[in-house]
Amino acid sequence: MSFMDNIEKIQLVAEKISDNRYLKAVSKGMVMTIPASITGAMCTLIANLPFEGYQTFIQGNGLKSLLLLPGIFTSNIMGLIVVYFIAYNLSRSFKVEGVFPGFLAIVSFLILTPLATIEQQVHDTVRPVDFISFDYIGSKGMFVGILVGLVIARLYSWFINKNITIKMPASVPSFVSKSFSSIIPFFCLTFLSALVSWLFKLTSFGSIHNLVYSVLQVPIQKIGGSVGGVMVAYALIGLFWWFGIHGKAIIFGVYAPILQTMTIENMNAAAAGTTPPNLIDFGFTSVFLEIGGGGCVLGLAICFLFFAKSDQYKNIGRITGIPTFFGINEPITFGTPVCLNPHFLIPTVITPLVTGLIGYLSITTGLVPRMIGAQLPTGTPTFVNAIIAGGWRALLAQMVCVIVAVAIYFPFFKMADNTEYKREQATLEASEEDFAGVELGEG
Repeated sequence: MSFMDNIEKIQLVAEKISDNRYLKAVSKGMVMTIPASITGAMCTLIANLPFEGYQTFIQGNGLKSLLLLPGIFTSNIMGLIVVYFIAYNLSRSFKVEGVFPGFLAIVSFLILTPLATIEQQVHDTVRPVDFISFDYIGSKGMFVGILVGLVIARLYSWFINKNITIKMPASVPSFVSKSFSSIIPFFCLTFLSALVSWLFKLTSFGSIHNLVYSVLQVPIQKIGGSVGGVMVAYALIGLFWWFGIHGKAIIFGVYAPILQTMTIENMNAAAAGTTPPNLIDFGFTSVFLEIGGGGCVLGLAICFLFFAKSDQYKNIGRITGIPTFFGINEPITFGTPVCLNPHFLIPTVITPLVTGLIGYLSITTGLVPRMIGAQLPTGTPTFVNAIIAGGWRALLAQMVCVIVAVAIYFPFFKMADNTEYKREQATLEASEEDFAGVELGEG
């Protein structure tokens, strides 16, 4: 079996993974939380700008508590937001409208969430009051939210596609008909959620949240949040990109929930004025492991722009420089091409690892503060993302990483550029000889 046959098999397997509807639903659901997480992160950043006069002013006028409210009611309910969007996207993949299963997933999630109790005095009577705390509807409930979103959407879609619904006459308005068609799956699935909640109360865990958090989420988060875990994830992302496959779409179906949880924990800590607990979060990966997108290809784009001899690579540098600066790597990856180009396999895989290690060491040594829990959208420019996520010191560290990325890509770029330049020269000489032959023939 040839090398290309093996590559095609790997591509087919990777494409099947990336097309998996459940991974897609998780990935899309995470992306759809970006407006909420960015709003919370930006308000938290504004509320915690480290200027003494500014802090005195906003605290004296009560503005700090006002600025922190969006963060409290975005990051602290991220489990609810995630469960809705995952259920919404998965149900749509089954050709079912996503609003009802999304709402049903929220209700089921809350049914499974343990209540907290406080004693409240009303007149002369002290009575217990049950309430839902932020504990399990935020980052700690993220994994349960993913599971609930997937299960509820799948079961709801099964009811609808099997026509186990209440049918209304055709004369009834569609919005009324849709509401009635949801009654049977809504009743059955909320009852199922209540039954699961009751059964867990009989166990030593007390709730599904405690089980998932202690048995799954904490160990997975420790692995994924370690420097080794993030390096493995981004090495695979770079490798997939070299094969011409959207590596982030594949890996982040599994890895994004881990990063999301750590990002929310950092945002909450920043809002509370304490040190963020996690060194690695979405801000860290954006600033140090995605410089120019997958493979940290901004380093290669700079090589094309300033050092290319061949016309092809000069033109590629002009075309792809701006998109790459904004973290969009597809033009340079497929236009060069980087994918399946033997010259660029090694730098595409190792560059993010080196720049990520620089970022890791700069934070562990105290040169750069920990990230504040900012989840930045695709398209946030290089350097701007560093300022938002970690301030001016993160910007300086990222500048060093850009220089290192250029240095890593340069020798491989030079080999490819020389090869292309020689090919262009040979083509030019051949065309000149053909032209001279034609002139002689005419003479």
